[in-house]
Amino acid sequence: MAKAMLGKWEDAAHDLHLAAKLDFDEEISSELKKVEPNVHKIEEHKKKYERLRKERDMKKADLERQRRHAEEVSAASAILKPGDVITIHSSNQLEEIFTAASKLSKLVILYFTATWCGPCRFMGPVYKSLSEQHRNVVFLKLDIDQQGNIAHRWNVSSVPTFSCVINGKEIDKVVGADKTGLERKIAEHGSRKQ
Repeated sequence: MAKAMLGKWEDAAHDLHLAAKLDFDEEISSELKKVEPNVHKIEEHKKKYERLRKERDMKKADLERQRRHAEEVSAASAILKPGDVITIHSSNQLEEIFTAASKLSKLVILYFTATWCGPCRFMGPVYKSLSEQHRNVVFLKLDIDQQGNIAHRWNVSSVPTFSCVINGKEIDKVVGADKTGLERKIAEHGSRKQ
C-alpha cells in the first residue's frame, strides 16, 4: 500500500496481485479494489496522451510539408513571370524553368525563332499578346542562332516553331506562322490537368 501512497499505482497493483496469489485474505482484496481503478485510469491517460502526441506530431509534420510546398511554389512562381515572354539564354535556364513549370503543373510554349526570319517577326507580337492573355501558361522564346544546341536537341528544322511542353516533354508542336493553330494548341493543352 506504500507504493500506492507514493502514486506508483501500477507497482502497487502488481504487488497486491502477487500477494493475493500467495496468501489471499479480505484485506488484500479490499486494497486491490482501491488500487485497480487508479491503475485503469492511468492506463487510459497514457493511451490518450500517446494518441494526442501522435496527432500533434502528424499535424506538425503536415504543416512543415505544407510550408515547404508553399516555398517551392513561391520560388517556382518567381522564376516563371506570368504574362511575360522569357528569353532563354542557356540550357540550365531552360531546365530550371521546366522544373518550376512541372512543380506548378503548367503548360510551357517554347518558341524557336531567328532574327533573320520574316514570319518570326510577324509572330513575335502575336506571341507576346498570347502570353498576356494566358497567364497560366509559361511562354519561352529561344533564338536558334544563339542557342543552336538546344534547337538541335528539340529537332527544330524550320522557324518559327512552337513546342508545347508539359513536365519537360514535348506533347505537341506548331510549325510555321500559324496564329490560329498556336491559339488552338494553347487552348487545348493549357486548360487540361497534368
